Amino acid sequence: MKEDRFDSLLRKELKRETEHIGVSDFLKTRIDMEITARQEESTMKKRSHFKKYIAAAACICLLVPAGIFAGGTAVSYVSTTNIADYKTSTDWNDLDSMEKKVGIKTDAVESFSNGYRYTELNTDAFNALDEDGNKIFKVKELGVIYKNASGKELNCSIHAADERMADDRAADLTAEYDGITVEFFQSTYKFVPADYQATAEDKNLEAAGNYYISYGNDKVEVRESSSVQWEKDGVSYMIQGFDTDVSPQEMLAMAGEMIQK
Repeated sequence: MKEDRFDSLLRKELKRETEHIGVSDFLKTRIDMEITARQEESTMKKRSHFKKYIAAAACICLLVPAGIFAGGTAVSYVSTTNIADYKTSTDWNDLDSMEKKVGIKTDAVESFSNGYRYTELNTDAFNALDEDGNKIFKVKELGVIYKNASGKELNCSIHAADERMADDRAADLTAEYDGITVEFFQSTYKFVPADYQATAEDKNLEAAGNYYISYGNDKVEVRESSSVQWEKDGVSYMIQGFDTDVSPQEMLAMAGEMIQK
């Protein structure tokens, strides 16, 4: 599917604006995915076509604080377009006001013992969709972006816990801190153009699990995603990064530092 002129201009304008305000590559990727998902939705003619849209949208669930194909009614999560939902700051003193904006109190930390330190706070919101693409509820999120001295980035997404967003996947590793279980997940993401046709190998890898094709990129890229997830005091947390320099054990320990704050 070729994007029309409006969507092409919108994508370029959004990227130019995000460069100006210093938004992370993580958020730029989400913007690209949102535009592509809306292209698919606007051109669908029948239910079978919509399945492709759902697949594309679901592939970015890991970029959003939610499980992939959760056990409830929500099957995908798409960024809202309401500018009022979005705020960004590089001042740690703004954490309290941004928590209030989202409606949660968190264990967010300024830095970790392994050298990762916050560079940005942000708020956003996502619409949860059912299998027919209908909005069923809205999720407000607080995000903290962390970087280390070499520029590697990790993203912490925090929102009110909701059983409709429970993650059904089996964790690759787990650890326990103060009675709270932290789950580690390792997945492969293949970011592809909107008109990409999945190969036989792609289909076999998808069927095997932990391999996801995400439509909307300008070229084919394969990246490894590492993440940890946990819940505490009615709040859900996820730390995630692509092609990280952090081991599974180290990422679990980072979660432990937040839990034991």
